[in-house]
Amino acid sequence: MEPVLNPLRVGIVGAGENARDHARACQAVPGATLTAICDVQPAAAARLGAEFACPAQYTDLAAMLDAQQLDVVIVSVWGRHHAEVACTAMQHGTVAAVLVEKPLSLTASEAADMVSVASATGVLLVEGFKWRYDPQHLAVAELLSAGRIGAVRTVIGVFSSPLMGHAPAGNWRFRASVGGGSLNDTASYLIHLARLAMRADPLTAFAISGPFAGPAGDQAELAASMVLDFGDGRTALLQSSYQQAYCQQVSVLGTTGWLRFNLPFDARSTRHAEFVDTPPLPGTVDIFGDDFSHELMTFPACDQFAAQLQHICDCLAGTSTPLATGAFAVGGMATLDALRSSASSGAAVPVQVPVGVHSWPGTQPPVADEGGNGQ
Repeated sequence: MEPVLNPLRVGIVGAGENARDHARACQAVPGATLTAICDVQPAAAARLGAEFACPAQYTDLAAMLDAQQLDVVIVSVWGRHHAEVACTAMQHGTVAAVLVEKPLSLTASEAADMVSVASATGVLLVEGFKWRYDPQHLAVAELLSAGRIGAVRTVIGVFSSPLMGHAPAGNWRFRASVGGGSLNDTASYLIHLARLAMRADPLTAFAISGPFAGPAGDQAELAASMVLDFGDGRTALLQSSYQQAYCQQVSVLGTTGWLRFNLPFDARSTRHAEFVDTPPLPGTVDIFGDDFSHELMTFPACDQFAAQLQHICDCLAGTSTPLATGAFAVGGMATLDALRSSASSGAAVPVQVPVGVHSWPGTQPPVADEGGNGQ
């Protein structure tokens, strides 16, 4: 891909909750400009456009792409529409990068199709795990790569929030058909981090999910407890929930030490659509050695959305290597497929990454490209 020079023209598809975070990122990143907004509801596009002084508003994606010559398209719609919107943008011919909110798609097969389109068109496809660009994760990636805690054997993680008591009944998270549910949402963060720490995709997955809430016939799980088997006794023990107290904590245990993230994923201090409004949230990482040594690393609050957009700008300029790529996302979707199947059957299910997709490039260090080939 030829380098794309700043400023980048950015279009956002979907004008809901997360679209505002992406719009603020466009204001914070000097190399990006919010150029256009698209939403099937004109009133939603108008509200976002007025808030961020963006008069180019559309209800039709093709019309926006034809009119605006966008460099970057951010897909912030319901999960069931991710693949269609992303592929339309990638195939248009002018777009250089497409950022898709997590998870990338609804299934591994759908994700693999998206990666095929990205490969054929030369478009950079990125999954929207904004925390990947937070300094605490970049620092820990270096520590793990350097063997600070030895070989990783176990990941234990929780990501929960009491959304059931705060979010309205019609919230998308309680509708399975649009991509809601704890597995697609909070569990996807845990799975992504576990795969990074293990430098592999799991071999099998087991899940217990429930209870369920939402409209009749379209209910989504409120919680999931998961076990991922990476082989040779390496496991990840994970729990996501919409019913428990707000908790983000992940421990990574190695052969010579262990570390603990105390706020690994979402550092936003304001979530008006949910339930909290707090001071800025810094992150901390505890590192423990076998000699009972302890180091505390503290990181100031990070605008992860801005860091993510800046990374895309750097990738398009040819000065950085993509991190949360579409190809890497396929392994995560395969894991989610297996977990959903396991929750239904009550048995462990093999994780089957679609043939021909190489989510683990294999030769560069994990800080640069997700890690080595663990299978």
